[in-house]
Formats: sequence, C-alpha cells, structure tokens
Amino acid sequence: MDKWRLGTFALGAVVTTIVFTSFIFLQQASPAQQIARAPKPAQTLERFKVSGWSASADFPITAGGKEQDIWTRNGLDPEWVYVGNRLTVVSDIKEQLASGIKIGLNTPNGLVLGRFNGLPVKIVAGYYGEPITKLFTAADGPIKTMSDLEGKRIGVLSEADFTYALATYVIPNKFGIKAEVVPVGNLTNQVVALKLGRIHAFISAEGAALRLVDSGELRIVVHIRDVLPKPYTSLVIWASDDLIETNPDIVRRFVKATLETIKYMKENPDYAADLWVRMTNSPKDLADKVVAQDNWAPNGRGSGQDLVAAVTNVWQLYKSVGRNPANVDVRIEDVVDVRFLP
Repeated sequence: MDKWRLGTFALGAVVTTIVFTSFIFLQQASPAQQIARAPKPAQTLERFKVSGWSASADFPITAGGKEQDIWTRNGLDPEWVYVGNRLTVVSDIKEQLASGIKIGLNTPNGLVLGRFNGLPVKIVAGYYGEPITKLFTAADGPIKTMSDLEGKRIGVLSEADFTYALATYVIPNKFGIKAEVVPVGNLTNQVVALKLGRIHAFISAEGAALRLVDSGELRIVVHIRDVLPKPYTSLVIWASDDLIETNPDIVRRFVKATLETIKYMKENPDYAADLWVRMTNSPKDLADKVVAQDNWAPNGRGSGQDLVAAVTNVWQLYKSVGRNPANVDVRIEDVVDVRFLP
C-alpha cells in the first residue's frame, strides 16, 4: 500500500473512532446531561397593549428596544397604541383605561390630573429629564437677550402645547418681563412668522431648528432646561392600580426594559443616531445633534434622584400658569409608586 493510501486509511480510522466514541458517550450520558443538551423551547413572551406618548418620539424605546432584543430578554412583547397626538389629556387616559390598556408612557402632569379626577393610575418611573425646548430668534435680528423681548411677541405651537405653558411660566417668573404669547403652529409656520415680523421669537423642541442655527438663520436665546425647577421629569411610565396589585411583575419588567433601552441609547449614540436617520429620514448630522441633546434618565427618577420631587416640580409649574387647580393641593406621594425603580 503506497503512502497516500496508508494516510487516507489512517485518517478514516481516526474519524470512525471519534464518531463511534461520541456515539457511546451520548448513549452513556445521564438523563440530566441529555436534558441540558436538548434544544431549549422558544420563550413565551407576554403580549399586552401599551399606550405610547408619541409615535414620532417613542421609537428609541419601541424600535430600539426591539432591535436590541431588550423587550424579548425581559419576556415582553408590547403592542403600542397611540391616541393620535401627544397632547394627552385626562379624557385620553380614561379612554385608554376603558379599552383595557393598563400601562404606558405619558406626561406626568396629565397623570397627576387623572389621579386627581379619580382615575386609578400611578406614575412608576420618570425616564426623561428636562425638555430639550429652546427659545429661538433671528440670528441677525435685534433680540439678543430675554430682556429685549419686553412687550414683544413669542410664538408657540398652540395653547394646548407644552411650549405655551413654558412661555407663560418662563417669561414672567424667571425674567420679569411681559410678552405676548402667540400660537402660530409648527416649526415651518414659526420660521415664516418670524421672517414676516409677526413674532419676534419662538419656543420649540424640534430638532430641525438646530440646523437653522448651524446655517446662521436662527440663534438660541435661552435653553428652557436652564430655567426650569430641578429635579424634573418630562415623560414618565404609568400603570393602573389593578395591574400594580394583580401583576406587579409585568410592571417591574416593563420599567426595567424601558430603562435598559434608554440606557443603551445613551451609551451608544452612534446606534441611536443611525436609528434616528432610519426612522425619520433625517440627515446624519441632524440626527447626531438631536441624540447628543437627548435627556434620557436611565435611573427612572427624572433629572435627579427623587422622582416624587421631580413630579412635584412639574405639577407646581403647571399650577403657576393656571393649568392646574390653584386651590387644590395634591399629595404627589399618593400618585407616585417608586417600588419598581432599580
């Protein structure tokens, strides 16, 4: 037999021996070892409806959490439901509860008002700190400081929008000036109104305004976050009383998955910016700017360490501008349940 055939024969013998030995080993394995080697069954995910705050703003949590497998790892498969706009009021929350939704994302003031009006809801986490809202003016215009807005007109989205409350709170209480607050609509309308002289400045949280700053068209007069009470939480997770009572585990896992997701976004800005580009068709440079200013709060307590204090500051802000009953003192401790925070 020549050397080539001898080598082939030897190799075949070795392979045969390995296969035979493996077969004997498997036959002799204990039942526990055989169970450990068996393929694991697919994880059963808990499917339930969740009220979202805004489809255009929630995608880092909804899509990001799904892409990073965070919801699955926590055994959850949430179905996101939206009311059609992000100006959620007490009637919206009541409608969501009536439809069977027992957990979701919302603004803290709406939930406190809901509790005040008898709705069985509680805030269980605050996942965003101060808003990224800013006051803009024309870069080449006469407005240089807030004092220059005395007697002038400031544009906001609408009277129902948060920007209206900010304008009526920030201007008189923080800067001691009187200005007229004018609802003019979205960012496009605000920029047009500014150019036509119908307003002298406007308040917006739109990321696209940052590009107009870079292009030299707009200038930032003040960051609203710098004049808000602290700690603060713009967005929160809520749950119904009966869900907290009957299934606290799903509340805990939902809070955990949400906070894990925003922590991932905060620690991985390149991924977050790429997700922003894919979900909004925004240019990459704008996505980078938006992501850099996002005020996620992975600790679940808003911008500080005390969720009760953060929600209290929001309630007091709205109370100061007449949005909340002036003669009613709400015990925020009765609205906030901190047991689900990490």
